[in-house]
Amino acid sequence: MNILIVEDDALTRMRLRRLLENEGHHVTECDNGAAALEEFISRPEPPEIVITDWMMPEMDGLNLARNIRNITQGKSYTYIILLTSRGDPQDLLNGFKDGGVDDYVVKPFSVDELKVRVQVGDRVVRLERRQRDYSASLELIVRRQTQTIRATQDEIVGRLLAALEFRDEETGDHVHRIGLTSALMAQTLGWEPDQVDEMRTAAAMHDIGKVGVPDAILQKPGKLTPEEFKIIQTHTVIGGHILKASTCSLIQMGREVALNHHEKWDGSGYPSGQRGEDIPLVARIVAIVDVFDALCNDRVYRPALEQEQVLSIMREGRGSHFDPKLFDLFMSLLPEAYKIQSEFNQ
Repeated sequence: MNILIVEDDALTRMRLRRLLENEGHHVTECDNGAAALEEFISRPEPPEIVITDWMMPEMDGLNLARNIRNITQGKSYTYIILLTSRGDPQDLLNGFKDGGVDDYVVKPFSVDELKVRVQVGDRVVRLERRQRDYSASLELIVRRQTQTIRATQDEIVGRLLAALEFRDEETGDHVHRIGLTSALMAQTLGWEPDQVDEMRTAAAMHDIGKVGVPDAILQKPGKLTPEEFKIIQTHTVIGGHILKASTCSLIQMGREVALNHHEKWDGSGYPSGQRGEDIPLVARIVAIVDVFDALCNDRVYRPALEQEQVLSIMREGRGSHFDPKLFDLFMSLLPEAYKIQSEFNQ
């Protein structure tokens, strides 16, 4: 074990060193708490055990223990043994409660007692470090399994969307742009990385319900009749039905997007006429991104619009079609949104 001795009395310090080195430990010594703290911080790996006197100049043992605990939070555990001539129970209780020490030895100490205390510290530290290594290994396994699951989910979704591409030529890069731009907004909103990843995939599923729309309507080059428009509106309900009743958080998010991305902030959207914050946040995000992408790119019924015209139409929808706060966020991200447009262009 690597042991740090902190003791201002030279004779006691020498006695401790000889005793511990005879037991096979590697020993470093300091004569005050401040020097010990500096030694502790400078090490790439902290000592397993610190044996410190209580009363010392510059920094006493309890303050040293408190500093060590602050430094090592979330890191390798260091077992702290307090040497003290103060045997009062309340003093010792304060050392455990406020100082963060693990054990104590009352001076003048017994050699056999100190050996036992060090052995206990050795067992505790080894157990703690095995537990830490096990936890790190388990965390790595879980992370890899999560990545595998996410990759599988992405592949399944990708294959579903590939099937839609055979019926709707606009689907391909469009869904990638919608996913990436929606994820960009989610990231800017401060979502956790896993949620951002889910948003990227869920947003790409926004038009999955179009598999249930007849080709004659889906691929019609001209303006839709009122009856045809009612039919194409059903793609939201169809998408919601395809993705319903899943326990997978990704699919649940995808359903919210597919069902609600044509709802409008003022309640004039479809299929349910929801308004304001009653519309799921993910759908409000995709509503903005989807319109932007549609205006920026060719459609069977019209060519892509110029940038000024796109932004003018988008601004008209603030507070009526789009959540105004989310719209303002999107506008602040326009350079990144246009970069995604250029990288994934049909």
